[in-house]
Amino acid sequence: MSMKEAVHADRVQLAYASVLSVAATLGMVLIAVGYLLYVFDILPSLASAADIAAHWHLKASELHKAVQVPSGWNWIGELGRGDVLSYASIIYLSGATIFCLAFIVPAFIREKNFIYTVLTILQVCILVFAAAGIVSGGH
Repeated sequence: MSMKEAVHADRVQLAYASVLSVAATLGMVLIAVGYLLYVFDILPSLASAADIAAHWHLKASELHKAVQVPSGWNWIGELGRGDVLSYASIIYLSGATIFCLAFIVPAFIREKNFIYTVLTILQVCILVFAAAGIVSGGH
């Protein structure tokens, strides 16, 4: 088998890859912008970079007690702050897989691939429920 024969991507894989490419590029731009807004104090922040660096050794639960940072979904109400925008950009990038999976569901439907359609919808639902805190695994 030649190398050319071994490399094959179907339409669904290409659709997933194209959405992932856009989402990842946008995510990296958002991370860079959020970081610059935070580090250069262009927007006000709840916690300074120096405060975070001084408490970097702490567990997340201890950091929340030592430094005023939002927990859970409370960050949404603070999107006008540099540190929270930086945090939101990381959350966006970590959720990019959900966008990619949701985008390929119609492709599976067009292919009449019932099993992959159901599995992909279930995967999107589980990821959304986990992100929302509905599925927590006991933590």
